[in-house]
Amino acid sequence: MKKIIAVEWLSLDGYFSDANNGTDWLISGEEAQNYLLKMFEAFDTILSGQVTYEMFAAYWPKPNPSDKNPQALTDFMNNSRKVVFSKRLQNAQWNNTAILKDIIPEEISKMKQESGKDMVIFGSGSIVSQLTKLKLIDEYIFWIVPVFLGIGKTIFKSEEAKLKLKLLNTKSFDGGNMMLHYEATKN
Repeated sequence: MKKIIAVEWLSLDGYFSDANNGTDWLISGEEAQNYLLKMFEAFDTILSGQVTYEMFAAYWPKPNPSDKNPQALTDFMNNSRKVVFSKRLQNAQWNNTAILKDIIPEEISKMKQESGKDMVIFGSGSIVSQLTKLKLIDEYIFWIVPVFLGIGKTIFKSEEAKLKLKLLNTKSFDGGNMMLHYEATKN
């Protein structure tokens, strides 16, 4: 059975983006990037909300060459199946994209039964919060970035998303990033 794994970058004070949805505070060294690329081999589907989807769709089909992203990352982002949850998005221009108007637990469960690799969520705080509330996310990987933002956007906006986690793995990286990998408990 496929798993849904949320991969989130967080500041030390718990924000996944600054107050303007910016992420220019992210720190990534070569070691972390190589680890992420290896991790991405376990995924074939990207789940997202409309804001994250539109940000990715505007960038990844034609990434800025000065950003020096590895070709493997560009290929992963462009070739993976993409599922965007949005009530407003009418059509998707980025290849391999399906639009779902609502989060329907039975539909998500069907997707988890499909053959293939696991599904991943990057960012998409509202989607992570909703799927957490429904207990549909199997694992969480938090990349803690050594920076305080002071103000920004949090992933979990509701006490309804309360969940106990079991630590699976930790790893520290050059540049000070720390990866914390958790499994959602079943109770």
